[in-house]
Amino acid sequence: MALGLVDLMFESLKRLAPDTPLLCLQGAALVGLLAAVLLVSRRLNLKLRERSLAMGVAVGLTGYVVGALASTYGEGVVRPTLVIDFLFLGAFLGGRVGGLACFALVELARWQFAGILHPWAALADGSVHVMAGWLMRHVLDPQALLPLRLRTVFWVWAVRLASTVVGALVGALISDSADEVLISVWRGRATVLPISFIIIYSLLQLLSNDAQIDAQQAREQEALRLDPVSGLANRRALNEFMVQSWQGTAERPACLAVLELGNVRDFLSRYGHEQACQQWRASGLEQGGALLQEVLGRLRVYRPWAFQYSDFSLGLFLDGVSLPHLEASRELEPVLLRCEQGLAEAWPGFRPVLRCAVVELASPSQTEGLTVPYREITMALNSLFAGVAYFNGLMQRDTALDAFIESQLGFWSDPARMPIWLQPKLNLVSGQVMGAEALLRLNDPQERPIAPMRVISALRRCGRLFEFEWASVTAVVHLLRRFGRGLPGVSMAVNVSAESLRRQGFSEAVWRLLAQCQVPPDQLRLEIVEWSELVNDPQVRDNLQDLSARGVPLSIDDFGTGYSNLLLLTRFPFSEVKIDQTLVNSLDDLKSLAVVEHIVELAHRCQASVVAEGVETPSLAAQVRSLGADMGQGYLFSQALPPDEFLAYCQRPPEVLPA
Repeated sequence: MALGLVDLMFESLKRLAPDTPLLCLQGAALVGLLAAVLLVSRRLNLKLRERSLAMGVAVGLTGYVVGALASTYGEGVVRPTLVIDFLFLGAFLGGRVGGLACFALVELARWQFAGILHPWAALADGSVHVMAGWLMRHVLDPQALLPLRLRTVFWVWAVRLASTVVGALVGALISDSADEVLISVWRGRATVLPISFIIIYSLLQLLSNDAQIDAQQAREQEALRLDPVSGLANRRALNEFMVQSWQGTAERPACLAVLELGNVRDFLSRYGHEQACQQWRASGLEQGGALLQEVLGRLRVYRPWAFQYSDFSLGLFLDGVSLPHLEASRELEPVLLRCEQGLAEAWPGFRPVLRCAVVELASPSQTEGLTVPYREITMALNSLFAGVAYFNGLMQRDTALDAFIESQLGFWSDPARMPIWLQPKLNLVSGQVMGAEALLRLNDPQERPIAPMRVISALRRCGRLFEFEWASVTAVVHLLRRFGRGLPGVSMAVNVSAESLRRQGFSEAVWRLLAQCQVPPDQLRLEIVEWSELVNDPQVRDNLQDLSARGVPLSIDDFGTGYSNLLLLTRFPFSEVKIDQTLVNSLDDLKSLAVVEHIVELAHRCQASVVAEGVETPSLAAQVRSLGADMGQGYLFSQALPPDEFLAYCQRPPEVLPA
């Protein structure tokens, strides 16, 4: 049978020989144009079905141009064109809309350039080919040509052959053409079948290659949604799952519980980074693992789905449950304990500590977009070392306050808008104002004061503490410029931490700021907060030495409360030491008294002045003065004042201090 089909093709090619070049050019034009359409639409990241209209129109335009060219070729009644292939493939590739567009363009060419003698017969004939293409598309989706088989090509070609026969019969029944014309039509349609087979094969091969690219991209996208070790879906898949779970459904509660290994450092120090990726797999918390199935079974009433949230955390999506219900039922605590037991069994000698953050998810109607609440989960996890943290109303208010604090940094880029107040430092002998400490006085949207340490901790967590400290330095330097020569001998101190001192070029930036504002460097004092680890950092050393060399005085804040005070004082050129108020307020204790005496003696030996913080009573002022402190700072003298009130305070007569 196959040999007979080949003989038929060769016989047809012999009869077609005069018109073969023109028909081959038509086929090449059709295949080339569709290849270009596939390539361009591929660059636009369009799926095959999204390109149907473009391919149908492309086939129709090719048919229109070919009809125009073929109209000038030859003198016969039947013109050598591939009109059947255009109509059939236009409907197969273009679908309903693309097939209709192709049908309209091809029939327009036949009417405009060929002069159709029997329009109804031609329309009926063309409709048969279009419907055959639609039928073929319904049976064989162009996206399913993977892999392409030769029998598929013969099947499509057979349908095209059947449409040729049916179309010719329908046209012959409707028209009253002479027998010679009908025979010529039949002969012409039979002789183009070999070229039609080649065109169909070429186009199906193009579609198959395109489908292979789609399949490869789908595999790559799927790989991006899976953790390669545990086999669990990752956070990208979690986001997509959340969106899909709410599509077409009414609003309903849902929660996300994230289990994280709290003592990661202990695990890494014992087993190393190489074993870290095996943590979940070894304990049975990987995809399909026994422990994971047990956990999901305990929570099955909530239809849980497990996701790999990070290398050391597991996410559980719980559907149809609110956070207050989970918090009241305490169902997650035993789950957490069971996971700890599984990890302990998998890693002998390691005592795992798990913590869990539970966040209630908002439906898309309540938010502009549905995403994993990373910030809330991080804050809930950081709020505890072990156990379950529920992101309830209290924690939500803390998060809102943190967001408000972070938002203020944008306003503080203007130094005049930063709420800096100044607390005076007085000479304990003369009562003269010698300096001031810049303190932040920020209120929340309800005009309630926010503690400065609350601001610092919030900005430290979000990695923006340096921005805050630089805004403070800039605001104080601009205040010094505004005050001009109205405060001779008075310096203003700003707290800076390791976040600033570890920055390369920090000292140079301070010097440029002072020069730009024309402020003498000795009027700006930098107070180094002790809770930063500064001693062994070479960049810190370089910045401190450069600042001191340029004439910017340095001060140690809260001296006496940390292990590195003595090292800081002996290694770096500090000109001032501030004794922490907890020591000052406990001078009744003999040990505290002895510590303060030694601090004063050590500071003076290092050519540094001493400031006693937290001086609130005349007797305390007299006591610290008798111990050798040079200055005092506290409510006895003044609380922190707005800048203009501080200027007025400095211009008053010196404070008369008790003897």
